Amino acid sequence: MEKYVGYARTSTGRQVLGLEEQDYRLRQYVQNNGELIEIIVEQESGKNNERKGLERAMTLCQKFNYTLLFTRLDRLSREVEFLFALRNRGVKLTCIELPELNTLTLGIFGSVAQWERELISSRTKRGLAELKKKGVKLGSPQNFTQAGRDLGLQVIKENRTKNVAWNKAKTYIDHYFLKYGKMNFSKVAAELNNNGYKTRNGNLFTPMTVKRLFES
Repeated sequence: MEKYVGYARTSTGRQVLGLEEQDYRLRQYVQNNGELIEIIVEQESGKNNERKGLERAMTLCQKFNYTLLFTRLDRLSREVEFLFALRNRGVKLTCIELPELNTLTLGIFGSVAQWERELISSRTKRGLAELKKKGVKLGSPQNFTQAGRDLGLQVIKENRTKNVAWNKAKTYIDHYFLKYGKMNFSKVAAELNNNGYKTRNGNLFTPMTVKRLFES
């Protein structure tokens, strides 16, 4: 029987629901596939490659030949180089959203995750530029007030809802959920891509972009 150490991560202390969702999915997976040793939870930025929780999980797996279980690649990292460094430590890795995890898929989806991280950074910069156009002084204390955050969110939402591709994909996702009463992000991403849908930036959908659209 396979023995698993689960790993769940979010970036901030406010993302409690994200941790609860990961915990539930990890336990559900192990219930049908093996034995759960423990779930290690931490709230650290994925940019930090020296996370105590992840290191402890990796050490346990190395020492006792456990398998490291996680929901998505970006829970470990959005950096391809770091993902391969983890794999090269000899630890067995199992990703719930990417069951066929091997050298090829790790490289492909790891690259997608890193690209999305760079895309998020680019969107943030554009959002800051929009705020500046609206007269918000960047780098000043008032930007950290609730009013400043609300204005930033408003700009992002306006950019999304005015985009035709975004609206078409959002409608498709909403109809899928109404029809089946649940979401399979990987399946929906594949269906969107097969039917010619594009993100608002003209790119293919991934499970992570579908999840963000669904929760928006």
